[in-house]
Amino acid sequence: MSANRREIAKAETRQLILKTARTMFVEKGVDQCTLRGIAKVAGVSPASIVVHFKNKTLLLEVALNDEITATVLEAINSLPEKGNLLEKLLHTSKYMLKFYDKNRALYRALLKNTLLEPEENNTYITEEMDNYIRFITCLIEEEQKKGKLIAGTDIAIAASSVVGLYFSVLIMFFRDTRMTPEMASAMLEQMTSTLLTGILKRR
Repeated sequence: MSANRREIAKAETRQLILKTARTMFVEKGVDQCTLRGIAKVAGVSPASIVVHFKNKTLLLEVALNDEITATVLEAINSLPEKGNLLEKLLHTSKYMLKFYDKNRALYRALLKNTLLEPEENNTYITEEMDNYIRFITCLIEEEQKKGKLIAGTDIAIAASSVVGLYFSVLIMFFRDTRMTPEMASAMLEQMTSTLLTGILKRR
């Protein structure tokens, strides 16, 4: 087999594993899936999975990453052009809360398994978080250019604070099954609004 054909076969095996894993994670739940079980359904050896993904957490992360990334881009592309800063900051988070609610157990498992891991162990999630912080930073910088921020506002700290509030509400949302996306969004709106009073000029 040529080197090129081997690379094609390797890529095909990787995609097969990802497709099988995602289907099983959705249907059975993450805790009920094992690498051995996923390998059996995919028709590959457990060793083949380890070649591509060193553990189940990484497999879970990669299997869900494409859909999460696509949903974030949908949210950003539908951002209201004429909304105020609060509306723009909340738009993406509200969008994502509704998305996660479609299979809360699945994404709760993702958060539980990756949140406290070192960055090098979950590069996909880390990249998503970095991109989200940059997005929020850009929104706040736009307000600064318009002269709407209090002088001396540290944009990096403000952006990190906004993202921190989002993740604190997201954790509560995953922990409390009674909390709807609307309830979580309302809480986040109150918290973010309070934060903005510290950086926005009063009219």
